[in-house]
Amino acid sequence: MRHLGSLVLLGSSLTAIGCMKSDSSSSIDSAADAVDSSDSVEAEGNVMMAFTDGADGQSITALDAPTVIANMKANIPLRWTCSSGTATTTVSGDDITVVLDDCTGPRGLVHVSGTIDLVVSVDSSGVITVTGNSSDLKVNAADLTFQVTATYGVMGTTHTLAVQTQGSGTGPRGNAIDHNGNYTITWDTNSQCGSIDGQWSTDISSSVASASRSNDVNLMRCAGGCPTGTLEHKFLGGQTLTVTFDGSDVATWSTSGGKSGTVNLLCQ
Repeated sequence: MRHLGSLVLLGSSLTAIGCMKSDSSSSIDSAADAVDSSDSVEAEGNVMMAFTDGADGQSITALDAPTVIANMKANIPLRWTCSSGTATTTVSGDDITVVLDDCTGPRGLVHVSGTIDLVVSVDSSGVITVTGNSSDLKVNAADLTFQVTATYGVMGTTHTLAVQTQGSGTGPRGNAIDHNGNYTITWDTNSQCGSIDGQWSTDISSSVASASRSNDVNLMRCAGGCPTGTLEHKFLGGQTLTVTFDGSDVATWSTSGGKSGTVNLLCQ
C-alpha cells in the first residue's frame, strides 16, 4: 500500500473583505470585495499546493526531512517557469528558500513574484510539518502576506491541502484584504479540476466595540475555466450577500434585503 503522508504547513495567507454597508451602491462594492477575497484565497492555496504537492514522493517507506526537502526541491523547477528561466531554490539544513521572479505555475498561477521561506520537519508518524514566511509576494495581481497551518493528503488522484490561516494584503481588484479562518483546496490530477471550501472572518474594532463578519466559500474550477459555486458574506448587521458563479466570466449577487446585480470575473 502506498504511504500517504500528511503535510502540516505554516506559511501563507487567505484573504477577506473590506467594510461593507447594505445600500445598493455599497452592495456592488461588497460583491467585488467578496470575489477579490475568494480569488486571492484560491491563488494562495494553489501556490502552497504547487510547493508541497508530491512532498511524500509516493513513498512506501517512512519519510524523513531530507527526503521531503529533496522531493520539494526537485518538483519546483518542474512546476514553475520564470522570466529569469526558473525559480531560485536554496537549501540550508531543513530550510528551503524559494525566490520567484515573474513566474507561471500550475492551476492558473501567472505573474507570481516574491520570496517564501519554508522550514521542514517530519514526525515519527510521517506527518510533514512546514513552517513558512513570505516576503513581498505578488500572485495574479494580488499582494499577499502568508501565515498558515495546513495538512496535505493524497487519496488516489485526489490531493488536498487543509489550511488554517490569517493574513492581509491587497486583492487583484485593489481591495484591502485581511482574514482569520480555514479552507481546504482539493485537486484531482485526472480531471484537472479543483475546489476551495472554507470559512473565514474579518474583525472590525473601535475604541468601544468590536465585531466580526463571516464568509463562506464553496467553489469549483477546472483548468482554464471560470468557477462554479457560491460565496456568502454576512454583514455586521446580520444581512447576507450571496455571489453565485455559473462557470461564465460574470457572477450574479443578491442580498437578503432583496438587492441584486452582477460582477465581472478575472478568469478565462
